[in-house]
Amino acid sequence: MAKFEYAYSLHDDRNVGPAIHEFPIAAAQTLLAGDLVYLSSGKVTKAGDSTATVLGVMAESVTTPAENTMVRVQVAAPGQVWRATADDNASTHVLAAKTYDINADTQTVDVGDNSNGCILILRLGDSTTDVYIMFTEFDLGSVN
Repeated sequence: MAKFEYAYSLHDDRNVGPAIHEFPIAAAQTLLAGDLVYLSSGKVTKAGDSTATVLGVMAESVTTPAENTMVRVQVAAPGQVWRATADDNASTHVLAAKTYDINADTQTVDVGDNSNGCILILRLGDSTTDVYIMFTEFDLGSVN
């Protein structure tokens, strides 16, 4: 499984998946398909600890391209549900808080950090670390 993978939409049953758009990348970024990204000064940047908003999930892998190279991103939007991995047992965190953060080293949901994040854990998948999530804050719009 990719680090973050589109699962389904709460809005319709067609499940066509997220829109994929190209955005300029920040300098010195190595990104893998499935990495969570956000916009920093209008450029795609790998999500790190305390990422409070998301642009989406990388649709391709890129290794240190020149700054402003256009890269493909699956754009996150309200109502989308994504499958991810938690860095620890998430069973007590289902619908517990809407501010879980990302573990920047592993690109997993950090269930030990519920401040300044934007991840809501909806339910468990096949294990206590396999989770279905929604993002609550977006670089291209907001649910609030």
